[in-house]
Amino acid sequence: MNPSPICLRLLTVLLRGVLLLVLLARGADAAEGPPLKALVISGGCCHDYKKLLPHLTTNISAMVKVTFEVKYDLEILDNEKFAEPFDVLIFDQCQEEGTAMQVRNALAAVRAGKPTVMIHCALHAFKSSSDWRDCCGMTSKVHDPFQAFDTEKLDSAHPITKSFPEDWKTAGDELYQTIKMGEHSHPLLKVKSPHSGKEHIVCWTNTYGKARVFATTLGHDMKTASDPRYQRLLANGLLWACGKLDAQGQAAAGYAVSGQPEK
Repeated sequence: MNPSPICLRLLTVLLRGVLLLVLLARGADAAEGPPLKALVISGGCCHDYKKLLPHLTTNISAMVKVTFEVKYDLEILDNEKFAEPFDVLIFDQCQEEGTAMQVRNALAAVRAGKPTVMIHCALHAFKSSSDWRDCCGMTSKVHDPFQAFDTEKLDSAHPITKSFPEDWKTAGDELYQTIKMGEHSHPLLKVKSPHSGKEHIVCWTNTYGKARVFATTLGHDMKTASDPRYQRLLANGLLWACGKLDAQGQAAAGYAVSGQPEK
């Protein structure tokens, strides 16, 4: 018995529906992709990095699809190919100096195009290297006394700060004094010092060689690091550096995670 025209039409519609579901599933798999791989260079004096880093990496990975490998010393920089396995480099350390080779390898990796994030004391690292200041995008040598202060948003349209509060306040942090901004730096947040009345840039983007660099001097201890808005700022900066943040400040397809940050 031959199937009726109606049955054939229904079967065709069903098969098309199944095919569409298969294509959508494949598209979703492609959009998901592997997580970003981040290398964090940390360690040094004056900060409790063994407490700070696990807190930040846990909360950022609850927001965006990224895995972290943390090194609490500079030894990995002895290898000129250290950055190859990673999608993004994060410098959150307080070592005043490294060997000439370590600094050279770090700068070469960024200059060649490796997306990079600079956090807090990374701005004061490698003090004898002017090239490191160029990579960071700002020159700073000292900071104000630890204190609470308000931030002011300088670019409300930038995808990193689009959703950031206009007047966010930290309960306490070190306000790094801006001496000079880099030629390719773009300021995002500033602070008027309660101590001196001078204004200092505390968050910006930079271009160094072929790389996008996101940097902030905020984040001395848990008073700032425990704030979900600060965590989101870092997450957005990381995504932007990797080219995974759209113009509206949303993670690219496959890189958003619907987790809840820990406090």
